[in-house]
Amino acid sequence: MIDPHVQRLLEQVLDTPEKLHLLLMFHEHPRCELTATAIAERLFRDIWSIQQALDELTAAGFLAVNKSVGGEPLYRYTPPPEWHEAIRRLVRSYNDPLERDLIQRRIRDLAAFAAFRRYELERFEFA
Repeated sequence: MIDPHVQRLLEQVLDTPEKLHLLLMFHEHPRCELTATAIAERLFRDIWSIQQALDELTAAGFLAVNKSVGGEPLYRYTPPPEWHEAIRRLVRSYNDPLERDLIQRRIRDLAAFAAFRRYELERFEFA
């Protein structure tokens, strides 16, 4: 069973595999500042899904954006304090193979509806 704090984090913030991978990467290297291109290459993912995940994590306050010398934004890890405990529990759970499987399964379930939730949020904001 997934920890309730982790479950809330997954449902409210990390609803796609890309966001989960980004959070885990930045948590492991909290001082790193990278461009979307560098992150996509590091995670072996396409730039479009990584850029969308970066934008959503930035909007949620988990990442901050700085301008680089070349003009491409640099992303750095700035998780909100109210999520620190949930992130700590997620990382601890993710190190256990059985719990990791549960988390990945839950993320896949959430990802199936992530686009719909984004559409509903956008529709709400413009109404």
